[in-house]
Amino acid sequence: MNKDLKKFILVIGIYLLGIVGLICGTNYFVDASSTINPKHDKMAKLALEGNVISLPENYNHRVFQRCIVDNMETLPSAIVIGSSRGMYLGKDITGIEDIYNNCVGGASIEDYFGLLGLYQNKFNELPETIIIEVSPWVFYKDNPENRWIEDKEYKNACIDFYKEVTGNTLKINKNLEKENPYLSLSYFRYNVEQLLKQGTAVFEEVAKVSDSLEEMVDNPDGTIRYRYALENESEERLEIVKNISGPCTYQNSDKMIKVDEKIAESFENLIDYLLKQGKELILYVQPFSVTQCEYALEQNLNPAYPLVYDYLVNLASEKEIPLKGNFDPRVYGIGDEYFIDFMHLDKKGTAITWND
Repeated sequence: MNKDLKKFILVIGIYLLGIVGLICGTNYFVDASSTINPKHDKMAKLALEGNVISLPENYNHRVFQRCIVDNMETLPSAIVIGSSRGMYLGKDITGIEDIYNNCVGGASIEDYFGLLGLYQNKFNELPETIIIEVSPWVFYKDNPENRWIEDKEYKNACIDFYKEVTGNTLKINKNLEKENPYLSLSYFRYNVEQLLKQGTAVFEEVAKVSDSLEEMVDNPDGTIRYRYALENESEERLEIVKNISGPCTYQNSDKMIKVDEKIAESFENLIDYLLKQGKELILYVQPFSVTQCEYALEQNLNPAYPLVYDYLVNLASEKEIPLKGNFDPRVYGIGDEYFIDFMHLDKKGTAITWND
């Protein structure tokens, strides 16, 4: 190999190392969505002091809930776990005074174990009442949800509690392994955009008490309030809800055709474990919009949805635990005007389904 070629290879290698270093350094130090270095402690402390806090864009739901539990001084008597479809369930709707809503976006079966595992690790016991929001894709074998593995402590809480409940080791689907955040080009681009947009403020943890109706907020009991335009009924909101055609594709659930037996077994193990602990359990199912149901249920474009509901009805009957809600809002005489989008009821609609 001649000297010129060696020099060329060396120069190329130096440039590549520089590029890799730039990407890794930017992603590590900017970390605009707290993927590498979660920073939600200040926000959690503000929330637990009884404040209505502003929820920043792209905050990490699971890290926030981990920080919430870490900073709790006493164990709540009741909690809500599940997805964003259960985020309105709190003191106002349930009537339970000492309740905290720990729901996270897109919750999977692993999130049930993760959220409960956080409480088990902190207090060595669980709340007396546990409300579980259940969406159809929880029982989908190929559910692509992988955010539960992003935070090491949250992930370990899930794995450890799963082992305690089922006696088995939780197998992590290799297809769910997250993209390396240090080398992620998409995350690098996002971090550069946020750095240019926010300047040095991007390095600070976003934590503030809300002072605007235009902000999405977290209430003192962990429930949410959407920004004003979505929180309240309007023609614009209704138009958004009705502007869909076809199956519900969230979490690829349009490809789901059955209740996965292994996931159902894990869910039933969890139910049995909690009942043996003497806990009061309530299952909650939130409806989809009327327009969405016309495709998902009437045209059977989400064939697994009725199967999941029937499974939950039978399980609740067998275990003698309450099941509130239904995937079909027409059971309650609820129209699309009660919805924020195709799969989220507003607070008024949620109260109807809970109290019916």
